[in-house]
Amino acid sequence: MKAERVDGVGDGAKSYRWWGLFVAAMVQCFVGGAAWTIMPVLFLEISGVRPDGLGLSLTELGAIWAMLPLASAFFCIPMGIFGDRYGVRVVVGLGVILAAIAGGFRGMSGGFSSLLIWMFLFGVGYSTITPNLSKFVGMWFPSKELGMANGIALGSYGLGAGLAIQFGGSLLSPAVGGWRNALIILGIASLAVGILWVLSAKSPKSVGTEAAAQGSSQGLFHSMSVALSTKDMWLLILSNTTYMMGYIGVIGFLPMYLVDQQGLSKAAANGYVSILLYVFVFGAIIVPMISDRLGTRRWVYFFSILVNTVAVISTAFLTGPALAVAFIVWGFCTGGNILAYVMPLEHPRIGPSLAGAAIGFMLAIGFFGGFVSPIVGNAIAQKAGGVTAIMLWGLCYLVSALTFLLIRETHPSRASKV
Repeated sequence: MKAERVDGVGDGAKSYRWWGLFVAAMVQCFVGGAAWTIMPVLFLEISGVRPDGLGLSLTELGAIWAMLPLASAFFCIPMGIFGDRYGVRVVVGLGVILAAIAGGFRGMSGGFSSLLIWMFLFGVGYSTITPNLSKFVGMWFPSKELGMANGIALGSYGLGAGLAIQFGGSLLSPAVGGWRNALIILGIASLAVGILWVLSAKSPKSVGTEAAAQGSSQGLFHSMSVALSTKDMWLLILSNTTYMMGYIGVIGFLPMYLVDQQGLSKAAANGYVSILLYVFVFGAIIVPMISDRLGTRRWVYFFSILVNTVAVISTAFLTGPALAVAFIVWGFCTGGNILAYVMPLEHPRIGPSLAGAAIGFMLAIGFFGGFVSPIVGNAIAQKAGGVTAIMLWGLCYLVSALTFLLIRETHPSRASKV
């Protein structure tokens, strides 16, 4: 069965889609960006001696950071399937509310075990977001704008994450009385965004009708069976998994590495990492737009992630302005990863109507790699040093870039029929 893209929408829908894109971006910004990515800059406080901290080891911090990818590994697939069957408004709305509640309760944790549980539940809620936000964008935007629109929706992660890393530990936490209150405040903010999503999100009538018809006639797991039987999806999964292993591992480690090994202050270290995330906001829009214009997803992804390989590894050796340049290049070229979420939307066997399960499947395995990566990488850093761990995470990017070239082109101007 061939899944068709829906590129035509009415005049009223054209005006709505930009508002819908804004709300989707706010979900990713606050929950995926700020509420999750603030954790690494709070780790020094959280791991401190009691009663202010929880007295945690580096390995325990790695396990806490890995809880979101672990939860997502289990739940991205069912949440993607539910999004295909029941609609993105309900599924994402419930997920954001769960993430908001669990995220707030992280600030009330009494020890390692309770923080681990709340981080896992936060990850369960988060697992509804990325597969279904990409599906949401695919329903509202035509192919010629698909890269740009996905870049705005998913790239807003960089804005929230950048603000959280730059100001979460150095400004927010001291201002509100510590890491506990900082997490509670972000939980409240996430809840407000979740309510906004529930009140705002909707689907084009044509897509809603198509999805309902497919859901009733094909069954709950039809979209999953299509994803499993598509060879290109398996290559995309391998590429995305190695990418996420590299990113999740190194981004959770660098704030501590720059302080402990490079001798930077907490504020300086967080500032350097936030450069990456701020620039990603622009790269997530511009790099996919370049792909839209050039008519190729594969080669734009390959070159951007290849450059990232060099930039990531260089952070282990550079200092001063050169280190800032490495983070700028890394952040901008990270925009190429948005194309991994565009390809299922354009694939002739998948398309927007079945993309929730396909992207959920891709994310589930990717997040499992992201779960393993910080635990193994932090253990390697303890025994062999941080430089070794950063180099291994950088090589994950290289494998991702090379694998992506094996996937058939999906851009409408060059795609071959399946």
